Formats: sequence, C-alpha cells, structure tokens
Amino acid sequence: MPASKLNYIVVYEDHSQVYGCSSKKIADESPPPEGIDICKKNIFFITFEPDTNNICLHKINKEKENE
Repeated sequence: MPASKLNYIVVYEDHSQVYGCSSKKIADESPPPEGIDICKKNIFFITFEPDTNNICLHKINKEKENE
C-alpha cells in the first residue's frame, strides 16, 4: 500500500513535534497546538529529487506570498 502524500511540513518554534500536510491550504489553515502562538508557525515545502536522491526543503515565506 502506498504512503499518504506529504508535501508540506509545519513546525512551531520551541515545539519538537513535526506536522505533515498534503496541501498548502491545510498547512495554512491548521490551528496551532494548545498553548502555542500562531506567530511561531513555520511552513516548509518538501520534495524528493529522484535524479539526485535528495530531499529538498523550502521554507514558505508568508510575507513574500502576500505581495
């Protein structure tokens, strides 16, 4: 059975848990864990390059997207 899609990861400063999402919309709209400030949310896009066998991680910059 194939694994679920994981295109985005969400992490919070000072919080060790990593959360996975299949879409940017879910990553944006997911609420933070109880007691964690939403401003501490960081979203990353993750992809695999089959030619080089590299996993690439790109931080999503919310301020740049709003321009």
